[in-house]
Amino acid sequence: MSYTGYLATRYLFGKHRVPFIAFISRTTIIGMALGVATLVLALGVMRGFESVVTEKIIGFDTHIRIEKLFESGFDLDEEKISEITAISGVKQIFRIKKAEVMLKANDITEGALLEVMPEEALSQLYSVSANYTQGQSKQTGLIVGAALAEQLGVGISDQLLVYDLGSFTDQKGLPSIAATQVQAIYESGMIDYDKSYLYCSPQTMEEIFPESPDTDDFGVFLTDISLTDGVMEQIDQILPYSHLSISWRDRHQTLFNWMKTQQLPIFVIFSLIMIVAVVNIASTLILIIMEKRTEIGTLRALGTSRKRIRCIFGLEGLMMGLLGTAFGIILSVILSWVQTTFGIISLPSDVYFMDKVSILIGVEDVIAISGGVILLAILSSLIPAMQASSLQPADTLRDE
Repeated sequence: MSYTGYLATRYLFGKHRVPFIAFISRTTIIGMALGVATLVLALGVMRGFESVVTEKIIGFDTHIRIEKLFESGFDLDEEKISEITAISGVKQIFRIKKAEVMLKANDITEGALLEVMPEEALSQLYSVSANYTQGQSKQTGLIVGAALAEQLGVGISDQLLVYDLGSFTDQKGLPSIAATQVQAIYESGMIDYDKSYLYCSPQTMEEIFPESPDTDDFGVFLTDISLTDGVMEQIDQILPYSHLSISWRDRHQTLFNWMKTQQLPIFVIFSLIMIVAVVNIASTLILIIMEKRTEIGTLRALGTSRKRIRCIFGLEGLMMGLLGTAFGIILSVILSWVQTTFGIISLPSDVYFMDKVSILIGVEDVIAISGGVILLAILSSLIPAMQASSLQPADTLRDE
């Protein structure tokens, strides 16, 4: 170790004539550690929330939807479907029929959106298929969300009356009404979705509403969700003017925009806490310089250059920044593990789509925060270091 590093370490951690300065030095490091931990955890909570919501929404929807721009008679022919299937990254393409319906049971009426798709496609919606229970028999019927089933007061195999609201505008005289049963009940953990969406197979749709109009959309599942944008560009080149491709993110754009809007103010607020902790470094170094005036004057009298003096106190600021950052990262990792393992902080799942706070610490966040804090620590030590290097040996020794 050079004597620059030795003196910086001794001035920072050695004995002080004023014990309060040692306390301030350690408090500054602790404050930085808490600031770093708070900032890392804040970003981790935001990332964790976005990750959980994204995962659940992806498991509730197809990766890409192909919808009609207007109710035209045009449909995708088999040639175009084959072209889309041949695109690299496309796992499955299938027809989806949608209908706005009213459900009635136990004198209770609720509205919902019915989506009709093949069973092999429904099995890909893991937020639905991985969380539902069904009866022993292989009966046909509707797959209803747990929240909607609770509102209607129905269970598996119970009877339902289904009103096709689209038939009210068909001018056929009478609305389409059919009786069916609850085939299964799913619980995705997203109450708003469980209340609004129900599913069935094309066979069930044919049984209850055989004369429903053919207004098919198409759903596309990919082998890797990261390929969404690239595959959509290729699909758009194939689609006729009457159709449009929409990604899962576009379909839920409001929710994702809301999450991004929340990230900036949270980051700014916790960054201010971090800045306060960094400013304490300058205060600590000024106190150390005031105490070590005689030692600094002696060093200058022995020929130590001003640059060397600046390096000593700049190194002290760097050491406090490194220690505060290291302890803060360790603390944030420990707290994140405790929360992930034991779920100490719980949440109402009907509001936040999850039953506990999810923390996902990103490596890039840790690197960015560490670099920023260390840089601020060095910058905050510049003024005290310049002040120390400007001390005149004769003045300091005369005062002594």
